[in-house]
Amino acid sequence: MTGIGEGNELLAPLRKQIDALDDQLVALLAQRFALVADVARLKAPAGIAPLTPNRFQAVLARVSARAEACGLDPLVVRRIYDTMHDEACRLEAGIIGESK
Repeated sequence: MTGIGEGNELLAPLRKQIDALDDQLVALLAQRFALVADVARLKAPAGIAPLTPNRFQAVLARVSARAEACGLDPLVVRRIYDTMHDEACRLEAGIIGESK
């Protein structure tokens, strides 16, 4: 049940657009983490550690600059990428651990 004052009728079109973007974001995250898993499967036999700090710093610099160019707060984007990086490291460590 929705409460009075939530603006459901007024905001419905914009909320629909936000929902569609959320669906796209989730699909993109799934694609990104599938690629992270592919990277882990290549790292394992090559003896490359799950955490590669130089790569992560380069990613942060690139997405921070992109965020700023798009009018977003780079610190917010960095926090999002920190969370994604934590999950990527967990995923990679699991895959690399399984292949040993």
